[in-house]
Amino acid sequence: MNWPAGQAAFVTGAASGIGLGIARALVAAGAKVALADIDDARLADVTEELTAAGGTVVGVQLDVSDADQWSAAADRAEEALGPISILCNNAGVNGGGLIDETPLKVWRWIYRINIEAQFIGVSTFLPRFKERAGRAQIVNTASMAGLVPMARAGAYSSSKFASVGFSMVLRDELAGTDIGVSVLCPGTVATRINATAGAAEAQLLGQAINTAAVEGNGALLAQGADPDRVGEQVVEAMQHRQFLIITHRDWEPLVTRVHTEIARTFREFDNRHGPDHTAQILAQGTSPVVT
Repeated sequence: MNWPAGQAAFVTGAASGIGLGIARALVAAGAKVALADIDDARLADVTEELTAAGGTVVGVQLDVSDADQWSAAADRAEEALGPISILCNNAGVNGGGLIDETPLKVWRWIYRINIEAQFIGVSTFLPRFKERAGRAQIVNTASMAGLVPMARAGAYSSSKFASVGFSMVLRDELAGTDIGVSVLCPGTVATRINATAGAAEAQLLGQAINTAAVEGNGALLAQGADPDRVGEQVVEAMQHRQFLIITHRDWEPLVTRVHTEIARTFREFDNRHGPDHTAQILAQGTSPVVT
C-alpha cells in the first residue's frame, strides 16, 4: 500500500519514545514529517538523525499545552513540507499519585497535555483537512490506562479515558468523510516518559525530583515494547483505516473485566425493572436523550 508516501505529517512529542517511533515509521513509508516537541535540544538531534537517514523532516519547537503556539507551528510545518494531511497527537505526560494526594496544579497540567492539547491539535488541523479535501488521518495517543482504570495514577488514567472518548466522538463526527481517526492504546513501552514527566512535575511544584519513583518506573518501562515497533503498528493501522490500535495482547482480560461489569449491570437492570424504552429507541437507530 503506497499511502502515506508523499504525504506530510505533524507528530507531537516526536523527539523521543513513541513519537519518535511514529516519525521513523512515517519516514520509512515515504512521508514527510514535522517533528514537534518542547525539548529543543533533543529535537535538533532527532531532526539531524532522520535527515541523515534520507528523510524529509523539519523540527518545530512546540509546547502543546499552549494554544497560542499551535497555528504558528502548523504554518511553519506547512511552509517547509507542504499541506499536512496526517496529525499525530502523541505528546503526553504521567504524574500525580493517589487521587486525594494529587495537587490540583498537577492534575490540570496532566489534563492540559494529555487531552486538551489533542483538542487544540484537532481544532488547528481539522479545518485545514476539510478545506483541502482528500484523504487525511488523525491519530490520538491514549493508553491501555484509557480502557482499564489504573489505581495510583488517577489523573493520567482519567485523562487517557478522555482521549479514548474524544477519539470515538471524533470518529463518529467524521463518518462518511475521507478523514480517518485512530486511537493508540499502548501498554508498557520503553520510553522516557517517567524521566521527562518526573522532572517537569518537580519543576511545576518547585520540589526535588522523586528519584526513587522515576528510577522504579523507568525499570518497568525498560522492559516494555520497542517504540519503533509501535510506530510501525501505527502506520500500518493508518494504512488500513483502523480505529483502535493496541500493542499488548495480554491486557485483554483486564479490558474484558471492565466491559463485563457494564454488560452485567444492564442485565441486572432488566431483571429488576424489566426492559425499558431505551432498548426500543436504540433498535430504531436513534440516540436517547442523556441527562
